[in-house]
Amino acid sequence: ADEAFAKGVLNVRVESYEALDRAVYFFERATALDPGYARAHLELGSAWASKAQSLGIDELAARALASYRRALELRPGLVRAWREMGSTLVSLGRVDEGLESIRRALELDGEDAGALGSMGRALFVGRARFREAAEWFERALARNPQAGWYALQLSHCLALLRDFERGEAAARRAVALQEELFSGQEGVVIVGAHMRQGHLAALQGRHGEALEHFERE
Repeated sequence: ADEAFAKGVLNVRVESYEALDRAVYFFERATALDPGYARAHLELGSAWASKAQSLGIDELAARALASYRRALELRPGLVRAWREMGSTLVSLGRVDEGLESIRRALELDGEDAGALGSMGRALFVGRARFREAAEWFERALARNPQAGWYALQLSHCLALLRDFERGEAAARRAVALQEELFSGQEGVVIVGAHMRQGHLAALQGRHGEALEHFERE
């Protein structure tokens, strides 16, 4: 089971669709060999969630939820399982359930950067509460300064709030982290930081500069 689990983790880090398929296979193998392997169930859920997000298939997200729930049956204190389950629920449009799951993660660890960022995302895409979302992303960045994904989302929220100075600062930070391949989550790279810069420039009438940012992206 440990060998299968390790092979699954290695495939997640390859960052390709084929490798993700292999990761699912190995995590399923690990859970079949050891049904009480909580972390293997968690990683299996995360792999299914990544596939669901890439393909937009709700059935895969449902498989992710089942794996998260099994992991939590085995280890109720798994903060990552609570927060990732919450994010998957939000993606399915089940925002109230998702928020409750993320709150559970924060009750277990109020300083977990992933849980803070998940709350920001839930409020951003699930409730369009951009100001509150920005505050959560700022807290997440304070806990994990290399999390480019949080900087990316923060700049988007601030653009929608027309808070241009702070938005451009966040976008510059996202660009720097994107170029260094820092997303804040192992095995995941970010794109779109230059696009966020372009969005902010365009909103302020700097269209030539915006085009340069878009072309660079």
